[in-house]
Amino acid sequence: MFSEVRQGILPLALRNIKRRGDLERAGLLIESLAKHWRDSKPFELLIIAPNRDAGLLRTELPRFPNINVDVRREGDFFRPFSPFYWMTGWYRQQIVKLHVPAVLGFGGFLTLDSDVCCVGDFDSQTFLQHERALSRWEPKQHHEWWRSAAEVIGIPYDPRAHGLSVTPNILHGDLARQTLARVRGRYLDATTSLLLRLVSRPGHVPWTEYSLYTSAAEINGTLYDYHAEWDTCYTADVHLFSEKSCVWGADDFERLVQLPAGTDPGGKFIIVQSHARIPLQQVRDYCLSFAG
Repeated sequence: MFSEVRQGILPLALRNIKRRGDLERAGLLIESLAKHWRDSKPFELLIIAPNRDAGLLRTELPRFPNINVDVRREGDFFRPFSPFYWMTGWYRQQIVKLHVPAVLGFGGFLTLDSDVCCVGDFDSQTFLQHERALSRWEPKQHHEWWRSAAEVIGIPYDPRAHGLSVTPNILHGDLARQTLARVRGRYLDATTSLLLRLVSRPGHVPWTEYSLYTSAAEINGTLYDYHAEWDTCYTADVHLFSEKSCVWGADDFERLVQLPAGTDPGGKFIIVQSHARIPLQQVRDYCLSFAG
């Protein structure tokens, strides 16, 4: 069960060519969290970065009194020759979101990435209803990875069902631990077992962190102990994420920036896709224009 959501995890690797852009986007995320966090205690943001990036992030990211930023190295959680380092960056981010909260004993936490911005006020209780999280959901039939994850976990695939959607979302450390226990082999740890799934299905997406998490909680019978049902979340007054205010390309941005300042974004978080190549100052102006 959830008691609060005041922690977040951000896997962040600075790409060699555009390190400054990645750094600035992460800074904007932190600034937006500081603007909208309304709890008496600080929000705890844990950033997990490759060893080479951790020092730069510690010195260059902005600091705010209501946001505690802790930058940790991947090497603090994965041994030097771990199969974790054999995965591509996308899959490594997924492993981080399950493994690190499980190791550190997280309760409820937000999953974030550097394309995400906070655009609405929230506190540690905003996304909870009767001690269950108002998370993001999606129909399983929309993505083939739900069928693949069902095979990994050993649960029947039901295309009519719904599962937890992609970042940003709200997870719980208890279910992250249960997920890793489910995918662990008899002689292999969870990360090695998942890497073997990747190798055995080149060109496919055999799992995502959210499809594994949902499927493991379903087979354990714990999903709805922690998460409000999908239809409840769809119709709730509070929404974690707003699709309508996201920016996926330049055309979206040209339309959305015409909205009056203070417009209700429709949710507490949005995505401004970095591939849209919109100058960061314009992204900042847009994201910080929404009312609290």
